[in-house]
Amino acid sequence: MKKIRYLAFAAALAGFSGCGNGEQKPPVGTGGSTPTGGMTGGTGGASATGGVSAAGGETGGTGGVSAAGGETGGTGGVSATGGETGGIGGVSATGGSVATGGSPATGGATPTGGATPTGGETGGTGGASVTGGVSATGGNSVAGGATRIGGSSSTGGTTLAGGTTSAGGSTLAGGTTRTGGSTSTGGTTSAGGSTLAGGTTRTGGSSSTGGTSSAGGAGGSTSTGPCSVVPVSPNATAQAKNLLCYLYNISGNHVLSGQQETSWAANPLDDITWYTSNGMKEPAILGGDFLYPAGGGATSTISGITRAIAYWNGGGISMFRYHMGMPVAGSTIANDSYNGTNGAMSTPPAGLLDAAVTAGSGENTAFNARLDYIAYQVGVMKAANVPIILALLHEAQPNGWFWWSKGTGAQYVALWKYAFNYLTATKGATNIIWLMPFSSQNGVTASAAPYYPGKDTVDVTGPDYTGTAANYTKFRGIAGPTIPLALHESDSVTPDSWFPTSSPWVLWNIWAGYEQSRLAVLQTAYASTYTITRDKVPNLK
Repeated sequence: MKKIRYLAFAAALAGFSGCGNGEQKPPVGTGGSTPTGGMTGGTGGASATGGVSAAGGETGGTGGVSAAGGETGGTGGVSATGGETGGIGGVSATGGSVATGGSPATGGATPTGGATPTGGETGGTGGASVTGGVSATGGNSVAGGATRIGGSSSTGGTTLAGGTTSAGGSTLAGGTTRTGGSTSTGGTTSAGGSTLAGGTTRTGGSSSTGGTSSAGGAGGSTSTGPCSVVPVSPNATAQAKNLLCYLYNISGNHVLSGQQETSWAANPLDDITWYTSNGMKEPAILGGDFLYPAGGGATSTISGITRAIAYWNGGGISMFRYHMGMPVAGSTIANDSYNGTNGAMSTPPAGLLDAAVTAGSGENTAFNARLDYIAYQVGVMKAANVPIILALLHEAQPNGWFWWSKGTGAQYVALWKYAFNYLTATKGATNIIWLMPFSSQNGVTASAAPYYPGKDTVDVTGPDYTGTAANYTKFRGIAGPTIPLALHESDSVTPDSWFPTSSPWVLWNIWAGYEQSRLAVLQTAYASTYTITRDKVPNLK
């Protein structure tokens, strides 16, 4: 049965009611609702592209930049003699070319202004004015930037002692200098770089031939060795590997905070600034929804993706879902809606679920059109070296809320696997972490098991809302003992009661607008030593 969870919020949110298990309902209509105000995400500031590594701070910093001696994918040190692995805890290298001298970094990108939107995505008169590379609340960008002159180059590796910064490197206000430095036997290491204004810097680990480990860190984001876990996406990007390894490393001991933005509002990032306005730090995760294509479309970048990239560049993580319209023959994303005609909550006619995955059918063409739209937006993120947690076909359960789970478990699994293969193999979307999102309602018993596609196409799974020990145990029984369990959509959260053993979820994601009626609960949750906020997320780039 459907829960009514949403209390009266501000006038801007009035009139909406639950999505799925109490989600706030977006406006009715075809094609979704396009925000009419300004878009404030900016670009999240300039991301250093010339070899600027994070210098010091929480955990998992790159600990230096490899020169030409192998490609590094990890975030907890530098590959020594080449080879690529994707571990957060360090990179174990067995191949590749050893650099002889390394390539000195030519300097990080110092922001010189940023873009000042003058009308917002849809003609608003506001927009976020980015000055000096600092994005509006969509992510803390480098304030001032730290320009490195060349980095540190050597033949055989340079050992940085006690956090020696390279020439020109600087630690900006709010950061702490690195405490470890790193050694490399085949590449060039560097220290210094720039930290996010007001945040803590990364604490790079010590690298060595054959593997590295990051040291220290706050909020439990500590990696103690190489990571053997790889994403289910074939040929996953380095950033996707880093992100998944990080999720595994914190699973069972810490939880990522998250907030779903009100994508249909004039200023979706108001959900994020609410936290800082009430004395908390920013959530580690920003949640978005492909239903709302403001500022873009099937083949142009939507504003939600722009905000997601900015949030990543500011040290955060992006997670998206899609209240996908029902793929009736002849329809496109322009026909998508939440609960309008052929909307996400519609009941599919007989045969539609099977036809959607049958090549050549009109329903399959319509389903592919939605997947093409996802692939384009995810491709924009991939080009910017940004991974995405994708909670596609969410709130799966018997007799579900949405068209995709109103059939049998076998039909849901067929839709999931079709989407997985289409996006990865056909469209090359290799920067996705696949979160299979159950519902807690009607699906908290073994009856939900037929909807689970299996670990070969799932990186992370979990239900929504109910964070109890009983719920955790039920979904742990479905997914097995090792995969991280996420509370992918939530209202009230109590991490101090979850840890260390009751229900150690790997992340939570407060639904859009719900935060405003849960101030005391969230202040307690954000004060918990188990909670990871954006400033505590290590460098996963």
